[in-house]
Amino acid sequence: MISIITAIFNQLPMNRMFYDSIVKNTDSEFELIIVDNCSTDGSTEFFKSLGNNVHVIENDGNYTYSYCQNVGIKAAKGDVYAFLNNDIILSPHWDSRLLQILGKDNYHILSLASNDRMATKEETTQLSRHWKHVKYPIKFLMGQRQLSLKTMIKLCYGRNWEKFCEEVWTRHGLNLRIGFSGSAIIMDKQGLEMVGGQWDPTVQGPDFDMYLQTVKLSKEGKDIKPLSIVGGIFHHHFRRLTFYTKFPPFKDKDNIIALEQKWPEEERKEYLGLMND
Repeated sequence: MISIITAIFNQLPMNRMFYDSIVKNTDSEFELIIVDNCSTDGSTEFFKSLGNNVHVIENDGNYTYSYCQNVGIKAAKGDVYAFLNNDIILSPHWDSRLLQILGKDNYHILSLASNDRMATKEETTQLSRHWKHVKYPIKFLMGQRQLSLKTMIKLCYGRNWEKFCEEVWTRHGLNLRIGFSGSAIIMDKQGLEMVGGQWDPTVQGPDFDMYLQTVKLSKEGKDIKPLSIVGGIFHHHFRRLTFYTKFPPFKDKDNIIALEQKWPEEERKEYLGLMND
């Protein structure tokens, strides 16, 4: 079973699309663990209404990403942990395709391709530009309702999301590229154990920290490869639309240090440079 762990704060239209995407495109048995940072727009009630495989954990305030993911880990019952943002849409068969490689050849932590980072630099640049040209006019004209979100997807992907995703799969399949899209990071139990059984709750930029940890462990000869993107498994990330949401201050903000305080500059430059090779 896959444990999908997702932190939310409001964004009900996006939450509805996210859940529909999971149900429509996931082949495996799954549980969805929602870690709710005190939503006020009906999102809590929406997820609570969805049935036994959706579990809502209500925080007593707004907490950082790592804190929420660790809350989800403690409640998870699956063998695979999918840490997914709520502002994404998944492609058909994302999970069954990913499971063909997760845990093989020491790839215990993987990410999915997205409009943030695709299999090649050229594709990333092209799609990222196209997304910006679609997103901002639609948001200006239609706001951030569910209809506007669906319109963005249709205009960005030629009115056929499934066809676009299948073309990406045909081109790239299970080809891997070192790096990550922070909106979708998936790991098996061994991978989670190798990074300490949790996301580091003290560091800002937890996705970068997770990547850096895997590179360091790999260089030390541990049985894990650097966090990599599976080029043929695509997901759309609405990307920065959530920046327009007014989030309450993080309750655990005083416990957080900058990535630069944890990772020496020399290591950061060397490890992050691998993503551009």
